[in-house]
Amino acid sequence: TARFRQKTVVIRGGVSLPKNLSVYQNLPKVYEAVFIGRFHPQKGVLLLPQIWQKVVARYPAAKLAVIGIGSLQGQLVEKIHQLKLENNIRLLGFQDGPKKYKTFSQSKIVLHPATYDSGGMAAAEAMAFGLPGVSFDLESLKTYYPQGMLKTPCFDLDRFSANIIRLLSSSKLYSQYSAKASQLIYNHWMWPNQSAHIYNTIINENTSGQSA
Repeated sequence: TARFRQKTVVIRGGVSLPKNLSVYQNLPKVYEAVFIGRFHPQKGVLLLPQIWQKVVARYPAAKLAVIGIGSLQGQLVEKIHQLKLENNIRLLGFQDGPKKYKTFSQSKIVLHPATYDSGGMAAAEAMAFGLPGVSFDLESLKTYYPQGMLKTPCFDLDRFSANIIRLLSSSKLYSQYSAKASQLIYNHWMWPNQSAHIYNTIINENTSGQSA
């Protein structure tokens, strides 16, 4: 058993960026925030209307882009209708490639309201575009997102909304978290770094052990 433990390696996912990143860098901001993920209870997608209602109370024109699909779509649409947020929350469906990159570039913040998680990669893609994040303070996110993301006491929707408003209302705080978000992803999440880590951990260590 000990022998197998020594050969067990935890591999975290990675982020790839488009080669023509400059095309997206100067697009106008259309959305105050973006959410990306499957419509599943784990992702906290049904919390979004309640959270965004509190943001809209401060910023009536605030727009939230929601990227994703799933079994909870009907309930999500109903909640949006009940809270009269049809003009503030836009369901964009599934997006990938250029469409997804464009939405990230046109957003200011990424929301990650997961109620339980093993780490989560969706937010990392958006953070690569300089979007600071807001999440609940889940144990697994402490190591995955140690910076660039405002953590909220679980599962306080008022505080979650307040953290969004803090980022939108303070250019200084926003700039700090935006820079930390980009730094985290470029230093630890990009695929070239991840693949090198995996190679060095698995191939080089095994080779060293055999030669010894």
